[in-house]
Amino acid sequence: MKIKLDEIELKIKILEDKKTKAIIGLDFGDFVIRGFRITESKFPNMNGEMLWFMPPSYLGGGRYHPIFFLPDKELWQKLEKRVWIEYKGALNTQHKKKYGLKDGEWEGL
Repeated sequence: MKIKLDEIELKIKILEDKKTKAIIGLDFGDFVIRGFRITESKFPNMNGEMLWFMPPSYLGGGRYHPIFFLPDKELWQKLEKRVWIEYKGALNTQHKKKYGLKDGEWEGL
C-alpha cells in the first residue's frame, strides 16, 4: 500500500489537560487510526517546541509498544511535519473561539 500524505485527513481534538495537549485521528479513506497524541516532552521537537507527537500504543510487560509504525523514517517525518502545521491551526482556532477573537487578532498577542 502506498501512503499519500496529502490524502490523509487529520482530526485533531485539542485538550485542556496539563500533559496531553491533543488527541489525533488519521483518516486514510479506507481505514482510520485513532489515538495519536501530542504530549509535553523534556526534549524539543523539529520545531524547537517541548512537545512530542506519538503514535497509539499499549502497555505490556512494563513498557509501551506502538500500535502504528512507519518503517520509512522520512515518511514519518513528513507526517509529523504535517501534524505540527495542522495542530497549530487547530490550536489557533480553539483560542479564537475561547477568547472571542477575530481573524488576525490572535497573531499579535
